[in-house]
Amino acid sequence: MEFIKEWTLTVCISLIIAVIFSVLSPNGSMNRFFKVLISIFVFVSFLVPLKDFKSIDFDFSEIGITNEVESSQNSAAENLINTEIKELLKNKGIMGVNVTTSAKYNINNGEITVNDVQVSVPDTYDKDETQKLIFDELGINVRVINVGS
Repeated sequence: MEFIKEWTLTVCISLIIAVIFSVLSPNGSMNRFFKVLISIFVFVSFLVPLKDFKSIDFDFSEIGITNEVESSQNSAAENLINTEIKELLKNKGIMGVNVTTSAKYNINNGEITVNDVQVSVPDTYDKDETQKLIFDELGINVRVINVGS
């Protein structure tokens, strides 16, 4: 954010200087020459601050975007896990499933850390077989509980 402030200040000062020189430039044949010089000065004043652009580190935490993005990514990761488990169990003929997941998405390395997954299945299904099925197919160790149907 500091870069944008500095760049804006540089551009504004350059434009003010360009306007002053434009007003003070002589009339006649030299006027066109001064206008070209002033235009080049303004153009260069826009570009010079950009030479350090690649070393800029935008800190979005100042404007509160980071928490919203992190929360959104965590929710998306949890929904992805829930959907995968429900789809697997549906394909295997296990109906009436409820999945609750607690997961965290790491923005820096793109990894999803699964803290807890609880799968609720009706009493008609064996919870140990369901747990083994999910682990074998998806590699996720879950807690399976039976609930009344």
